[in-house]
Amino acid sequence: MGKAVGVGGIFLHFKGDEKELHEWYHANLGLEMSPYGTGFIEGEQLVLLSFKRTSETSPFINFRVDNIKELMIKFKSEGLKIVQDTQTFDYGKFSQVEDPFGNVIELWEPNVDVYKKMVKKEIDSYKEKMEIKKY
Repeated sequence: MGKAVGVGGIFLHFKGDEKELHEWYHANLGLEMSPYGTGFIEGEQLVLLSFKRTSETSPFINFRVDNIKELMIKFKSEGLKIVQDTQTFDYGKFSQVEDPFGNVIELWEPNVDVYKKMVKKEIDSYKEKMEIKKY
């Protein structure tokens, strides 16, 4: 039987001029842009596909980054609005900023090993709970 093995795309409608958006995200997050946006074709992906938002102000996209501290220093020096300063959890560090166009994005510097173990445990626990509820 076939199954999903990853996220094929996330389609968002960001505010701002398309050319300026692409230039900003290329210059500030190193995203290689195309007419369609960007894609991640290198490295290992850790993607959470959530089927619910915790609030109306939740970010629509979370970018995995390699050095959240450097990025936050850069964004603060550029005067970007900091929605949430860096918070540290066992599985990584998170920050939220508003790009120059008013779009909220989240940055995540993962602790890969801890994150993978946590997700595996959550999946196993959920499967076990669902087996009990089956009729």
